[in-house]
Amino acid sequence: MTASPDNPAPETVVNHYLRAIERHDYDRAHALLDEHSFSYISPIHRFDDAGRFIEHLSLTGGILQRIEIRRQFVDGPDVCHYMVFHVQISEKMKVDVVQWAQVREGRIARIEALFDAHPYRILFESEAN
Repeated sequence: MTASPDNPAPETVVNHYLRAIERHDYDRAHALLDEHSFSYISPIHRFDDAGRFIEHLSLTGGILQRIEIRRQFVDGPDVCHYMVFHVQISEKMKVDVVQWAQVREGRIARIEALFDAHPYRILFESEAN
């Protein structure tokens, strides 16, 4: 796969997405997602719609203070990050996150995130009420 301005390298797309959510720039993050075939899976939520996913991020993403990327692996269209999310819910904390993203034609088509969801349960349970 050759990167070009119209079709950037998968790691470039995913890194731009991570920086956008770190800066709470949800419009930029949304522009990097595939509108037609996007899916997101985590221990807490599943989305098959990029717009609804970004709407959710804009409501809950305020707790994110910083993303520390510890390691990145790339295999063709697949980009995997081992990261630490620095968040503040009721107190500052660090959450280890593994994210696997698949990029197609310069857009993120799929994200699967793995993390300990325990600290988030209260936040998301109150969101549902």
